Amino acid sequence: MKRRIAALAAVVLFCLSGCVRLDSSSFPSSVSLFAAHFSPSPVSSAPSEPSEPESSASSESSASSDLSEPSSTSSSVSSGTAASSSSVQAGASVQWPSSPEGTLTGMTLEEKVGQLFILAYRRDGSGRKLTVLNQPAVDQLAGVQPGGIILFRENISTVAQVREFVQTADRAVRLPLFVSVDQEGGIVQRVTKTDSIPATVIPPMLKVGQTGDVALAQKVGRVLGSELGVFGFNMDFAPACDVFSNPSNTVIGNRAFSSDPQAVAELSVSLMNGLRQKNMIPVAKHFPGHGDTDADTHVGYAVSNKTLEELRQTELIPFQAQIAAGVPAIMVAHISLPALNGDNTPATLSKRVVTDLLRNEMGYDGLVITDALSMGAIVEHYGSEAAAVQALQAGADLLLMPENPVAAYQAVLSAVREGRISEARIDESVLRVLRVKYQYGLFGSRALTDPSVLGCAEHQAVIAEIQAKQP
Repeated sequence: MKRRIAALAAVVLFCLSGCVRLDSSSFPSSVSLFAAHFSPSPVSSAPSEPSEPESSASSESSASSDLSEPSSTSSSVSSGTAASSSSVQAGASVQWPSSPEGTLTGMTLEEKVGQLFILAYRRDGSGRKLTVLNQPAVDQLAGVQPGGIILFRENISTVAQVREFVQTADRAVRLPLFVSVDQEGGIVQRVTKTDSIPATVIPPMLKVGQTGDVALAQKVGRVLGSELGVFGFNMDFAPACDVFSNPSNTVIGNRAFSSDPQAVAELSVSLMNGLRQKNMIPVAKHFPGHGDTDADTHVGYAVSNKTLEELRQTELIPFQAQIAAGVPAIMVAHISLPALNGDNTPATLSKRVVTDLLRNEMGYDGLVITDALSMGAIVEHYGSEAAAVQALQAGADLLLMPENPVAAYQAVLSAVREGRISEARIDESVLRVLRVKYQYGLFGSRALTDPSVLGCAEHQAVIAEIQAKQP
């Protein structure tokens, strides 16, 4: 109740500030009031990306949420004063129902739809890095009430600063957030070693794969999960389960464990289990496999002309292993599969890929997350509204980084109210979201890991072992 009142207060204060006019609707419905204020901010010239590459060797503006990262309008908010924050953790001081089903029963349609979004706040309206959530960002969080947020290198400066960032976001919403990040190792490390953060630098997964040691891969997962826990993250968009079968591939490369699908399966499952052992939610990606494309979905369409049978023989093997091992979440890529769809529809928006293949044929009933909806493969051909609705109709549960979050949110609400998406369908996805949040303790107190683990001797020994076992 306290969180609901706090969120309502944020909306009322925002409206009284003169930015918008308050109407007679209830708080959740009044989210539409935010549309004018939170119109897309100017984007930088950096390309959008699935959600990943961003290492010390890459530019700060070229990050996204998985394969690489786009500097998208959704991650830019107007400049404003920093929002205040406290040490209260979402879920820790509220008496929640004992089951996901109980929580779902008490949610409004507006709250349910909000749970289907993961939003990013990378820079303010002037293009400055956002290391403190400003008031426009907090107001948007209070309005949309998203299921999660994702942080990028622009958001990460010190341990205390990231913790404050997360706590500020937590206080703006009623339900606890997925606090996610792309932390694979190699070129995709949002948290990396700096003067302020003595983090362990993880080598590319190809280096881990070359050791052939599945136990070592699990140790890597534990290192990742342990160090992310210092900052308050609870979800890692890793491991990459792509099979590196195309030397011309510019997106995956050494992010893949191997060109052997069975090796990728075994190593990625081990790393996934290591993350779980540290209570970190792993997200296997990029279904149905981005390793055999030669274009970048951050920029535009990336096409795989493989047939379904060819996919079964290579790309799908690691994902089937992940499903058998109980992976809680899978990210779907924006690659096009004309042999399956008959056109260039991205996999993220394809019912034949998400529902028919992943859910029905492969038997997966966990969380399905889209790659960043701010990437070129989406924004060049679909608007925020159409992409959000189509992804849900295809069978996705979580919509990552739409270019215009409020427009996407309102489009989904409209689709439900107009009968294009049933509320029962929304409930299916929200229940999957809530089940994972309950399973990983987000509705209780999650202790932060002590900062002393960052770059500790035990973690450095894991890196040394990887180097020693190189062929």
